[in-house]
Amino acid sequence: MAASTLTCCSLVALLAGDPAASEYQGPDYAKLKALLSPGQDAASCYASRYSAEHLKQHPKQKVTEMMLFLRYVTLGEDEAILISTDNGDASKQYFRYDFTLAAKVRDHSQTLYASGDCASAEGIGCGVDCDGGGIEIESGAGKNGTILVRLARIRMTLGCSVGPEIDLEAGADFKLFKLTQISATLCQSMQADAEK
Repeated sequence: MAASTLTCCSLVALLAGDPAASEYQGPDYAKLKALLSPGQDAASCYASRYSAEHLKQHPKQKVTEMMLFLRYVTLGEDEAILISTDNGDASKQYFRYDFTLAAKVRDHSQTLYASGDCASAEGIGCGVDCDGGGIEIESGAGKNGTILVRLARIRMTLGCSVGPEIDLEAGADFKLFKLTQISATLCQSMQADAEK
């Protein structure tokens, strides 16, 4: 599962070169930029491991561990994304936010992975291409080193094109996960595992 996956069902398309397009300045990344400031190699890592006691109190919660890697990726001219504007014009976007999510769950012995792109308008959403579901991130929670991740459904695999696709759905009594910021190095290691 490549970290550069773009949502194939969105209005976003890769741009090979359009002289009429101008640089994209839209407001729909403001909340992501507040959570992770733009910059070369900018990244944030968040994780949570749930105790046996917590899991006993929440028997329908499937997720036992979760790690989220958010990245700001600078794009060159050949990688720039074409964005359709409200007036019908096109603008180039020279960045993207992407994510990799790793989860351990009760009914699988191996770690599950998902990756894709993130955007923000009223909230922050990260999705897997071609209707693979996704997660929402509570944008205001990141100020004290924690974020809240809301899970409904996300398509995950055992790694980059490895094994079956698994739809992870939140347990009936636990859909909101509090993750604490940790060293980005730990997420870089997880990312390498996901790409194997």
